[in-house]
Amino acid sequence: MSSRQAGSIVAGAPANAKAALRINFLKKVYGLFTASLVVSSLGAMCALYIGAPDADQGPGSAMPPLVQLFADHPIISMGIVFGVMFGARAVRRIPGVNVLALFGMAAILGVTTAPALYMAQVAAGLGGTLSSAPVRDAFILTVLTFGSLTLGVLLSKEDLSFLASGLVMGAMVVLGAMLLNALLGSTLLGLAISSVSVLVFGGYVLYNTSRLLHSNEEDPVGGALDLYLNFINLFSSILHILSGRHV
Repeated sequence: MSSRQAGSIVAGAPANAKAALRINFLKKVYGLFTASLVVSSLGAMCALYIGAPDADQGPGSAMPPLVQLFADHPIISMGIVFGVMFGARAVRRIPGVNVLALFGMAAILGVTTAPALYMAQVAAGLGGTLSSAPVRDAFILTVLTFGSLTLGVLLSKEDLSFLASGLVMGAMVVLGAMLLNALLGSTLLGLAISSVSVLVFGGYVLYNTSRLLHSNEEDPVGGALDLYLNFINLFSSILHILSGRHV
């Protein structure tokens, strides 16, 4: 073996070791992310089915108790959502506690999302929505969108850190528009907000995936938390578009 070949092997070893470490890190991140989605789904199902009225009472005749609670108190619901998100971020680096916080947040967000799922199905039952099964179709579209964006970043290996400032501005615009529409109650503005939100949170999927791939970050729970919030926001935006009345 020549000295040049030996040098190439030695130089390539650290790079291969680093790549292997990133792959193992990403496996942990996406494992926790997938588990958090399962927990969130279970939380939503509990809210939708525990104490639900009999089906023969007709669609929309009475809400399940947990759905009714959060639908009647949106400010409390929003406070709980922000509280558990900030709480999960605060303990994201505390071993053991961070995993419990991630799954606890996912379960609570699943419960607080249940009213939107319920109302989407009620709206679809009345007709005139873009999709006859908005919850199912929104989930499928979100999975396809999230998966395509993630795969694109992993295959291209592009560093998309330059997106950070634009995404922060976009998120602030969306938040401001949501607060404004809480006062106006405009269906058209709500649709516009959801459409922009799809672009913003799709951009966050690109950015966070690239960050996890290229950085030296060793916090899989924090990475899973970021991806989970991107997925949930993307899903909520698509659901709002599909369940809007168009006739």
